[in-house]
Amino acid sequence: MARKYELDDLLRVREIRKDRAEKVLHEAQQLVREAEQAIVKAQQELEDYKLFVIQESQRLYDQVMRKSINKREIDNLNFLIKELQNKIFDYMKRVEDAILACDKAKEHLEESRKALREAERNIDKIETMKDVWREQVRIEEERAADAEMEDLPAKRR
Repeated sequence: MARKYELDDLLRVREIRKDRAEKVLHEAQQLVREAEQAIVKAQQELEDYKLFVIQESQRLYDQVMRKSINKREIDNLNFLIKELQNKIFDYMKRVEDAILACDKAKEHLEESRKALREAERNIDKIETMKDVWREQVRIEEERAADAEMEDLPAKRR
């Protein structure tokens, strides 16, 4: 008759925890990929905007050079160009925010990896104890069978 291992229920709980840890790990990996893509996108938007500022500034200067303008129009032009240039800082902030979000996602990923390794270690400990228990049960059953075999000839007499 097969005996039930006392820690089977605990082993099932540990396996459930491991499955959850694997799921969290996969989600964390996806978050890191998305965060890295966000950095690339923010950097591209920054570069595109810098190029736009250069082109727009040149266009505005070219437009002014073709006609005579007064001081107020020059001040307005300078103001427009400064506004365009100041928006670059908004794009730079987006890049910095994306990098920070990526760093947090990577930290979460590392924590998820550690949690999975811990869950796997916990299962391994119980599996090792179960293997020892199985061997002990096998030895006990062999001894019982040997004892029974020794008793058979004595009972026949």
